[in-house]
Amino acid sequence: MERYYAEVLSFISRSVGCRNKAENIVQEAYTRLLSGHISRASFDENHQRALFFTTAKNIVIDHYRRNQKFADPVESELVAPCDYEPEAKLASQQQLDLLYTCIDQLPLKTKQAFVLYKFKNLSYQQVAEQMGISVSMVEKHLATAMLACRDALKK
Repeated sequence: MERYYAEVLSFISRSVGCRNKAENIVQEAYTRLLSGHISRASFDENHQRALFFTTAKNIVIDHYRRNQKFADPVESELVAPCDYEPEAKLASQQQLDLLYTCIDQLPLKTKQAFVLYKFKNLSYQQVAEQMGISVSMVEKHLATAMLACRDALKK
């Protein structure tokens, strides 16, 4: 097993990101394997290597689980969603105001196509029929409207 120590140490170091922690984990795995009731003669070299890697990996998982903090269900209910924060509400309202202003400033046909498609949930074909224009013209109006909305939000 000694011959696999460096290889397992390298593997665990990459997993935990700290050489000192990895040394402790590999040492613990080595100790577990040596103190166990596993006969070295019963396993060939590949089995010993695999057992060493698996034991070390399981110790990493155990450490990770022990260090996880589980929130108390009562406490998690007390945390308000970020939508209720005043800054988030104000920012959302300002974005909506920008979009409404942008939509109001669109040319009449573009605005009509955009409203029918986005707010009335009509298909391109339905918008074209209602407005008396072609589907490709609807696509052009919608592209113009979407670009204008995107530009308004970027400012």
